[in-house]
Amino acid sequence: MNISGVIVKAYPENLVTIKQTLSTMAGIEVHGNNEDGRIVITVEQDNANSISDMLMEIQDVPGVLSAAMIYQQDCSSPN
Repeated sequence: MNISGVIVKAYPENLVTIKQTLSTMAGIEVHGNNEDGRIVITVEQDNANSISDMLMEIQDVPGVLSAAMIYQQDCSSPN
């Protein structure tokens, strides 16, 4: 399992709708936001390769300006 911390920058007037949309997406947990449009989320994926696809999906949400991974942890067990 891979866990990534992501900062989403969005138009402030769309925060409520964007947070609702993000929280319905598989593997995403919304942790908080501030009034200038930054939203903190974590993304859980089966592997590190799928995070780039998820970032693109987040950026396609209407009102989202950008999504940037700021932390990544590979939680898979050692072989």
